[in-house]
Amino acid sequence: MQDWKYYRKGYVRIQVQADSPERFLNLCAYHKIRVWNLLQNHNSYEMNLTVKDFYKLKNICRKTHTRVKITGKYGLPFFFYRSKKRKAFFIGICLSLFLVAALSRHIWNIHVEGNVHNSTQTILRYLEELQIEHGVLKKDLDCAWIAQKLRAEFPDITWVSARISGSRLILEIQENDNIYEKKQQEQSACDLISTKTGQIVSMITRTGTPVKKTGETCVKGEVLVRGTLDIQNDSKEIIRQEYTLADADVLVEYPLQYYHAFSMKYEKPVYTGKENKGYLLQLGNYCLNTKKNVSWQEFDTVTDLKQVRLTENFRLPIYYGTSTDCAYETRIFTYSEQEAKERATLHLNTVLQSLTEKGVQISANHVKIGIQNGICTAKGTVSVIEEAGQQIPVQIPEQPTERNTDLNE
Repeated sequence: MQDWKYYRKGYVRIQVQADSPERFLNLCAYHKIRVWNLLQNHNSYEMNLTVKDFYKLKNICRKTHTRVKITGKYGLPFFFYRSKKRKAFFIGICLSLFLVAALSRHIWNIHVEGNVHNSTQTILRYLEELQIEHGVLKKDLDCAWIAQKLRAEFPDITWVSARISGSRLILEIQENDNIYEKKQQEQSACDLISTKTGQIVSMITRTGTPVKKTGETCVKGEVLVRGTLDIQNDSKEIIRQEYTLADADVLVEYPLQYYHAFSMKYEKPVYTGKENKGYLLQLGNYCLNTKKNVSWQEFDTVTDLKQVRLTENFRLPIYYGTSTDCAYETRIFTYSEQEAKERATLHLNTVLQSLTEKGVQISANHVKIGIQNGICTAKGTVSVIEEAGQQIPVQIPEQPTERNTDLNE
C-alpha cells in the first residue's frame, strides 16, 4: 500500500554527490524528508523521494554543497504527462470501464443445478416465458418470485433457491423422485391377462383366482388370474362371487426374433492432413471469423471457444477461440470375415444389453452369423423371460333388486 501511495503521487530517483553525505542525510531527516532505496555507488549515493520533498532540497544542497541529479521519474503524474498525446488510449480505458460498469448490471449466465427429471432447457424456456433470459437487468429480478413460479409450474420440484452472484442467476433445485413411481390404479375389479405368448416359468398370485399354472403355455390376451373370488359353503358349493383386483407376478418365456444385416463394404473418412485454421471472436449473436475460404468439399470443423470473465462469477457475452477445418476423403473399405463377425456380435450384445436394462432376462441365444454375397447376416431367435401381466377392468353385472308387491284381495 505504501508503494502505491508513492506511485500515485509520483516520485523521483536522484543521484547525490557531496563532500559530506552524512550531513546531507541528517538534514533530510531533520526536515522530515523521507528517502528510501538508498544505495552507495562509488563517490555518490542514489535514493528515492517524493516530488514534494524534492523541492525542499534546495536550501539543504546550498548548505552542504551537494549536487543533485535526477536519474528517473516514476508514478502516475509522469505517466500521464508522457502519454498526453495518446488520447485514444485514455478514451479506450474510459470506454472499457463504462462498458464493464454497464454490463455488470445485467445477468449473462443462468445456471441450473440439482435438476434430474426436468431438463435445463425446459426450465430455461419457461423462464423465457416469464421474461427472464440472458441480458435481463438485475434490478428487475425477484428471486423469491422466481422460486415460487418454478414450484407452481413443476409439481415435482419440492424446493428452489434462486440467488444472484456477480452476473449469474443461480437456481438450486431439489426434485421429488417418488412422484415418478408407478402408482397402482384403484379399480373396483379387474382380471390379469397375458401380454405375451409363451410358457409360464413363474407365477405368484397375491389376489384373485389363478387360471393358469407354472409350466403351462399362455396366449396373448388370455386370462391368467380372474378378478373374482368364489365363496363356498360347507358342501363346497358356490353360493356367490365377490369381485376383487387381480394381482400376480407372472414371468413368461417366449422366443424373440432377431435379424440384422449389413454390407461388407463401408465408407470411411480418411484425413488428408490439410487444415484451415482461423480465430473466432463472438460478441452476442455476431461472429468474426478469420479463416480463409477454401474449395474443400468434405471437411470437419473443430471449434474451441472460451468465454471472457472478469471474475469467477462475472462472465461477459464475449467468446474467443479457434476454428479449424480438417479436410478428408471418403474411401471404400471392406470388412474382413473376422471384423464382420465382431461387428455383428457387438450389435447383438448391445441389443441384449438394452433388454437386460429393461428388466428382461435372457435364457437362451440361438442367433447365427453368416456371410454370403457380400452381406453379413445375423438371424435367429433369443429366448427371453419377461413379466407379462396386465390388468383389465371387469364388467360387474348389476344385482337384481327385490320388489315388494302388495296384493289386494
